[in-house]
Amino acid sequence: MAVFVNTIIILAIISLAAWQLVKVFKRAKKGKCAACDYDCVLKKQVNSRHNSAKI
Repeated sequence: MAVFVNTIIILAIISLAAWQLVKVFKRAKKGKCAACDYDCVLKKQVNSRHNSAKI
């Protein structure tokens, strides 16, 4: 019984990781980074450069 439960847990972890990778690759094909929904430091730098270039 323990082997069955462990197998189910492992399969759940692997499937969740695969789903996350699929999402990242789909976004990358569209030209977006994996963290486009977040306000990261890199995004702030790019936005500040674009804003300063407009001035």
